[in-house]
Amino acid sequence: MPITLITGPANAGKAELVLDAVRRELAHGGEPLLVVPTRADAEHYLRELAGEGTAMGVRVERFAGLLAEVVARAGIREPVLGTLARERLLEALVVRPSLDREEPAPAAGPAGAGGRGFVRALGELFAELQVRRVSPDRLEHALERWRAADGLGAERAELGSIFAAYRAELDRLGRIDVERRAVRALDALRERPSLWGGAPVAFYGFDDLTALQLDAIETLGAVVDAPVTVSLAYEPGRAAFAGRAASFHAIAPLAAEHRSLPARAEHYAPAARAALSHLERSLFEPGAARVGQGSAVRLLEGGGERAELELVSREIVALLDEGFAAEEIAVLARPAGVSPELLAEVFAASRVPLAMRRRRAFADTATGGALVGLLRCVPSPQSREEENAPGTLGDLLAYLRAPGLLEQPALADRLELSARRVGALDAERARALWEARHWRLEAIERMLAAQERGARALLDRAARELQRLFAAPRRGQARVLDGEELDEASAVSVARRALAELRELARFAPELAPASAGELARVLAGLTLLAGEGPAPGIVAVLDPLELRARRVRALFVCGMQEGVFPARARPQPLLGEEERRRLAELSGVRLGEREDLLAAERYLLYAVLSRPRERLMLSWHAADDDGQPTPRSLFVDDVCDLFDRTLLDERARRALGASDAAGLERARSGDAPGAGAGVAPNGSPPARPDEPLREELLLAELRERPWSASAFERFVACPVSWFVERVLRPAALEPDPEPLVRGALAHAALKDTFEALRRETGSARLTPARLALARELLAHALEQGERERPLSVAPERRSAARRRLHADLDRFLAQAAASESGLEPAELELGFGFAEGDERGEASELGAFELGDGVRMRGRIDRVDVGAAGAAVVYDYKGKDPPPAARWIRDGKLQVALYMLAVEQLLGLDAVGGFYQPLAGAELRPRGVLDGDARIELDCVSTDALEHEQLRELLAQARASALEVAAQAASGQLQARPQTCAFRGGCMYPTICRCER
Repeated sequence: MPITLITGPANAGKAELVLDAVRRELAHGGEPLLVVPTRADAEHYLRELAGEGTAMGVRVERFAGLLAEVVARAGIREPVLGTLARERLLEALVVRPSLDREEPAPAAGPAGAGGRGFVRALGELFAELQVRRVSPDRLEHALERWRAADGLGAERAELGSIFAAYRAELDRLGRIDVERRAVRALDALRERPSLWGGAPVAFYGFDDLTALQLDAIETLGAVVDAPVTVSLAYEPGRAAFAGRAASFHAIAPLAAEHRSLPARAEHYAPAARAALSHLERSLFEPGAARVGQGSAVRLLEGGGERAELELVSREIVALLDEGFAAEEIAVLARPAGVSPELLAEVFAASRVPLAMRRRRAFADTATGGALVGLLRCVPSPQSREEENAPGTLGDLLAYLRAPGLLEQPALADRLELSARRVGALDAERARALWEARHWRLEAIERMLAAQERGARALLDRAARELQRLFAAPRRGQARVLDGEELDEASAVSVARRALAELRELARFAPELAPASAGELARVLAGLTLLAGEGPAPGIVAVLDPLELRARRVRALFVCGMQEGVFPARARPQPLLGEEERRRLAELSGVRLGEREDLLAAERYLLYAVLSRPRERLMLSWHAADDDGQPTPRSLFVDDVCDLFDRTLLDERARRALGASDAAGLERARSGDAPGAGAGVAPNGSPPARPDEPLREELLLAELRERPWSASAFERFVACPVSWFVERVLRPAALEPDPEPLVRGALAHAALKDTFEALRRETGSARLTPARLALARELLAHALEQGERERPLSVAPERRSAARRRLHADLDRFLAQAAASESGLEPAELELGFGFAEGDERGEASELGAFELGDGVRMRGRIDRVDVGAAGAAVVYDYKGKDPPPAARWIRDGKLQVALYMLAVEQLLGLDAVGGFYQPLAGAELRPRGVLDGDARIELDCVSTDALEHEQLRELLAQARASALEVAAQAASGQLQARPQTCAFRGGCMYPTICRCER
């Protein structure tokens, strides 16, 4: 038995012995295989061997590569059923009718079956059964005995029939799955050892070994008699290694030689040796002594996740300034504890070079999202409409925004703007909007035609569209891809393999292939790829704990040390839990693998991680999430603290939630990279404070020349910053107009049309009880016509109720106006002034602008002007409800009616004797405003609204002065934030722009 087992702690030098064994085999003419856990490990050790000049002749593979070699040498030729094809087959078995269409379904599947998670769990269970060589007959017999003994539920009993149907379908299709192929290959080597040829194999970096890996080691070493070297981190009796004892005891009886290595403290830097070696030797050991940690071990606590990462980035910058090379620093982070996006954002702000590999959804890439979006925009066949979710506006935009697809990408932004504004949120309506303004989207038509021709045509069309989308931004170029483009290339590669596998599936099992574009989109959306850059010179690497096991670094940051993250929470097995597996073994002898002790496994993983740094170790966590909810730190932190002086925890670096980083901001401002020394701001001056006045002369000139509106004056009084955003910057709205705003616009238009029609029918627009019935008919017609242009809601289900409510409110208003029998005639309706030709804010008006004085001009649209004898005029402005009384106009900045009264006097030559806000809804419909008590005009208004002539003129003068003061402040660039009155109920409307402090 030529198996050599090498064990010892993490710093025992096992890697050197394994590599020495590889070199010896190479020197004796062998062609050794070095098997490591991850692709990153394979690249690392291949570079190390290449640096020694010994890489030629050595193959560095992951375990899957070793199995491929075993299959090739064993001569297994049966075609393999791919991962996607297996999922499709399993889904068909538990959800759809029988694949032969002649018999009932072999099994309906356990309750809740059919989801992707269940299908994958079922695949994992069947893979385990294949590895352990459990046949369908044996499983069904075992389940039958279990049912007879304990009354097994139908959900578990059906697993046997599903497994039998799965194997039967594989035989019918002439395919074999990966696990069964591996088992057959290993069995073939056991029967004919000469097939292997004696190639040496070395395993390094594995913490634990699966049943299939143990089978391969036993077959190659104990049966085939090939030289096999296995390295395991293990020391008997140590708590940190309790979770790895099973693998050791499985291999130890097979080993011809067992070399147990002692710990070697020289792996650590001299200054850190005492602390880090003590940590490696004593972690989780009861009664361990406390030693001084020096600068080797530190703790970092952030108030929130961002604060934690800012602490980490600051410490990394300090190490770089100290002389550490970036590639000598590693950051360990689990996605559950640290957001990769936030980590990248914080490190970029600190200008720390970062390399991070992470799983990324295919649909999250530009090319993948565009292809999935295109497929979802294709109408589904009628028979599959219920299976496929309809495409959305977002799907169409994902396609149109594919890089290089549009010469003017802004066209997609305009489509989103217009579609959201009118509520066209499905792909069909959004596409109609696009094609009404631009060109036909022929890609959707081509995909629809391919869908009608069948699955193979659909997959071929999808592959061509994938290539077209990837090539669009690179057409006519021949450059090396880098950065984000490498992720796009990886996405294309993943999708090509998936489409090729599905096309092959469509050839030999068309009933399993996606039959619609929507179904294909669902399959592709489930693909993932490994995105980002791996470790490289000059870059700080962000790694998962499993990626760090087989390498060493100078400094290590372990982030997100939270309870439930490290150690991770246990997840129950979806099929055949631990107790069920034990009962199955007791009753039938069918023994499946039991779940490992997760806490023991996590303890070992922490031990392995903490043994990797040679000089600095920093553990970090955050005390709360960004909403302020407490997030307890991991008890593993306390296990580390128990090994060192109590000052380790007491002197931890802390950063409060939301604290500012002045040093980091200055560094980002200066453009200096970490390690380059302090920088100076490019212009030599600090940035402008948010409350400082505007200084750009061109902008100030525009503010002086721009015409005002009454509502703009009121918005400035409420908050100058919000006025600047809404009236000067004027960002286009992405959402439909609020329903109250649409209701108001329709009410204004309907009343205008009603009064004008009443004038045409009767010769007067004045409402009287005798004309009320006619006015109501005219109102109903005006609302019906007006809603065609102004739908009350983008949600069709809300329109009917909104229409009835508005009709009822306006009907009440007409009745109230008719009952008042005012002697005034509605002479002007929606009177516009100051609008020039082509002005997007309104149609050109015959009247010019209202000149307030000091060069300030105003434009607007007055809802109604009623005129009486001797040129007396009353101005009305329609409001929803609760109009403000005149006593609060100046204090609250409600200037609209007062300014309209002044405008009527200047532009129409009338005598404005009254001005009112007229409510159109609410319990009280009486208008509120002012009326010249000396004008002898009878109106139904609140008695306190009648003022003496001098009081009225003084109020109008104050309104004019307030407007001129507002214009002067704007012209000088004075934009003071007023969060108390900015929003309707207080608070800042635009905090990311204003950054006000309340």
